[in-house]
Amino acid sequence: MGVREYKCPCCGGNLVFHSELQKLHCPFCENDFELNTFEEYEKAVERAEEKDHYEWKRSAVEWKERKKDGERVYICPSCGGEIEADDTTIATECPYCGSSAILPGQVSGKYKPDLVIPFKVSKKEAQDIYKGFCKGKGLLPKDFTDEQKISGMKGVYVPYWLFSCVADGCANYEGTKVTRWKSGNKEYVKTDHYMLLREGQVSFDHVPVDGSVLMDDTYMESIEPYNTEEAVPFEEAYLSGFDAQKYDVSVEECEPRANERIKKSFEDSLRKTANDGRYAAVVPKESKVTCRDGKVQYALLPVWVMDIDYSGKQYQYMINGQTGKIAGNFPVSSGQLMKRSAIMFAGSTAAMFAVLNIVRLILSLT
Repeated sequence: MGVREYKCPCCGGNLVFHSELQKLHCPFCENDFELNTFEEYEKAVERAEEKDHYEWKRSAVEWKERKKDGERVYICPSCGGEIEADDTTIATECPYCGSSAILPGQVSGKYKPDLVIPFKVSKKEAQDIYKGFCKGKGLLPKDFTDEQKISGMKGVYVPYWLFSCVADGCANYEGTKVTRWKSGNKEYVKTDHYMLLREGQVSFDHVPVDGSVLMDDTYMESIEPYNTEEAVPFEEAYLSGFDAQKYDVSVEECEPRANERIKKSFEDSLRKTANDGRYAAVVPKESKVTCRDGKVQYALLPVWVMDIDYSGKQYQYMINGQTGKIAGNFPVSSGQLMKRSAIMFAGSTAAMFAVLNIVRLILSLT
């Protein structure tokens, strides 16, 4: 299986996709290239090659693949180093020379994405977002956010299934109104019960469901939403300089989660029309949803991922590569916890003594 590389026309270095410029960038000679300009350049080179019969493709060094301990191993054409990749790897980098490696065979046929949302948040911005996320966490160990750990942050294109449909349905709710009044020495309470019927139609565009076993679904949903209006037709060039995975959870396996999300959103939309302030309480009873004109697209969405191994435990952080929304969990410093507990205890003790002194003063005056 061959591997696609994007070489700088000026110096031959490996081009990477720059999230801020939205261009292919050469980190060696600092030149930038529009995607369509670079594609026209490649086409021009190919035309010139055909016209003059230059065999550039034959003379170029191709990636070679073999199996090792159940994993695919590729030989880097830039340095000859071995790159190990599992069956879900689409894009990665050479651990020896840092060359970007895109595996076209992993994005062809049924594995070719329909859409991709390019990275808009740079690595530096993602690191700053993480640092801001850690601020104000008084119980966080001081050495947890050192630069060495943060430097391990990686940009990953995560596979998603995007579900679109038109949902028709209805829902029944029980609404109650409570009236209170007094007559003489008695107080009366009357509760009226109403059956509320609601019908409606809601269009859903690109409801996302994570298609990767490795990615934590709770975190992935926590960093939503993505603005899918900025999604573009898939091009391999967007993957250059980032890691990428292909799906290993089929669309059939993701359908129940998509159905659940669509049904809940549909019911919430109808419930808002029923719970309009006229009733003391609105309780859902039954609902029915029918989805039609269903369409599913395969997309790669940008995520910054960082795994921190601290005191024998793994802590993971994920940042939306388009919006910068972050999710993750923190360890608790036992020293900071003891210190704060001691301060709180000291404060409560001081308050208790102050109350006792006030009581003594009052007793002495009486």
